[in-house]
Amino acid sequence: MGCCSVRKAIGVLQILQLIATIERQIFDFLGFMWAPILGNFMHLCFVVIGLFGVHQYRSKYVVTYGVWCLVWLGLNLFVISLYLEIGVVTYMDDWLSFKTEHISWFKENGIGCSTRHVNQTMNGAKKMPVTSGCVLQFEYVETIQAGIQCMLSILAFPLAFFLAKNLHEEDDRFDFIGGFDSHSAYEPPSKSSKLRMEPLQS
Repeated sequence: MGCCSVRKAIGVLQILQLIATIERQIFDFLGFMWAPILGNFMHLCFVVIGLFGVHQYRSKYVVTYGVWCLVWLGLNLFVISLYLEIGVVTYMDDWLSFKTEHISWFKENGIGCSTRHVNQTMNGAKKMPVTSGCVLQFEYVETIQAGIQCMLSILAFPLAFFLAKNLHEEDDRFDFIGGFDSHSAYEPPSKSSKLRMEPLQS
């Protein structure tokens, strides 16, 4: 696989990441899910850095993006385990909204839901609308969104490091104007003098 085809592939993945993250950010804003909002914003920043690195042949930026893909993969795996209640973690602990008692937008406005009713929270202070009879439960919608991010990160991570390695090797092999001679391209070589240098006699 050539360097150009890897650049195109990673560019397509980055565009897909931008689209998926913007879509997710919109719904997280609608549900006031503050932790995912911050995470999505950081992810958008790192994807833009990665796009710049790929476009401008900057291996350090591509490596930064690749490392972030690993971090982003871990964060989304945590979100999946949160919504599917794998282990001791659960979305009911309200960590995603920083304990502000906000819920996922998809819990209030599910996909293809037939009924909508109001549930009180544990302390009874706040009433939350909850949907039922949905085609797809909100836990699965959130899990699918996080799963798409995981899949894109898994694909982008090895490509980023492969591209960064190739870009770094190309930087080392690049022959600047004038080469690596002792004379710069901007400094003309000094003319050799035809005068013969002899030591001074005292």
